[in-house]
Amino acid sequence: MNVQCQVLPLYTPSFERTNGAYLKDLDDVQSFLEGTWIGIINDKEYTFQFVKLPHHLISYGDVNYYEDILKVKFKVVDLVANQLIYSDLQVVDFDDYKINLSYYGNNIGYSFYYEDEMNCSNSAKFYIYRIDNNTDQIEYKNFIYDEYWDWDCSYTDQLDIPMFLPKVDLMLTRQ
Repeated sequence: MNVQCQVLPLYTPSFERTNGAYLKDLDDVQSFLEGTWIGIINDKEYTFQFVKLPHHLISYGDVNYYEDILKVKFKVVDLVANQLIYSDLQVVDFDDYKINLSYYGNNIGYSFYYEDEMNCSNSAKFYIYRIDNNTDQIEYKNFIYDEYWDWDCSYTDQLDIPMFLPKVDLMLTRQ
């Protein structure tokens, strides 16, 4: 039996989402980033893997619908010491990804949200910008710390919580 569902644009407002609907990446906004991108700055190599998870079930209140989701995993290597500093590239389970696409806009780029539940739910935001007429490079920019749980946290200052994302802007190249 083939069941048809209502296909809606990815960024349909929540009040227009209906049970069984599918919020689909109709404009291939997520597909552009899908894959591996690498950038080097301050003697560190950053590898980002953007993973598109199509047709993921979302429950929002009493509405259940499907949505294309873009998640990110990354690793950091110290090039001077030739040492792995951080990696979550092994992540495969949906809930284990720490970076999610929050939203996208033609003039504002891709906004991402990072949260590390194991480290006081430390969170941050950053943007990815496409470069006109260049499909092999993107810009990682505007890193900013967001919230964290200061109660039940062994750190007294958010800046002491381990953060492996780059805090400076850098160019990433498609691999």
